[in-house]
Amino acid sequence: MANDDNRLFLAFSAKELAPALQALQRRLALSGRRIPPEQLHLTLHFLGQCSPEQQASLLKQLTRLPLPGFTLELDRLGCFPRAGVVWLGPSTPPPALMALADTVELKCRALGIGKPHRAYRPHITLFRHCKTDKLPAITPIHYQPQALCLYRSTLTDQGPVYDCLKRWPLAASRE
Repeated sequence: MANDDNRLFLAFSAKELAPALQALQRRLALSGRRIPPEQLHLTLHFLGQCSPEQQASLLKQLTRLPLPGFTLELDRLGCFPRAGVVWLGPSTPPPALMALADTVELKCRALGIGKPHRAYRPHITLFRHCKTDKLPAITPIHYQPQALCLYRSTLTDQGPVYDCLKRWPLAASRE
């Protein structure tokens, strides 16, 4: 069911973590659909359907934003039960990431793009369509994203496909 929607989101690619995340997926051995390695990412902000004008305005805004580097300690597994999502995230998100999330949300709101979530919770989705009550403790995985990406999400019969439309390098981390 390919379509030509312009569903967009901002995220940090996690492809470099694919071997460690795939090992974690195998170890968990949960039912549901594993996220393939080329689709692994940490979302900053889901934008949803965007007009070409909104997309152009957003690109201008993002080009002017300072994009600080940061490091995450991915040390916590969690589940969004209603969505059937099992994820990996930090117990303590770095202040630079949280400040960037707040700034991007304000910019998007001013442009009329995206819906704000109750609270930003940085995470990498590992499984979809999954139900579980118990998740084990894990060995932390360190993650230092290199760039922020604007992705297009295209829905297909096999699940969403993500294409990076634009990349902005992050500044060197001071942490």
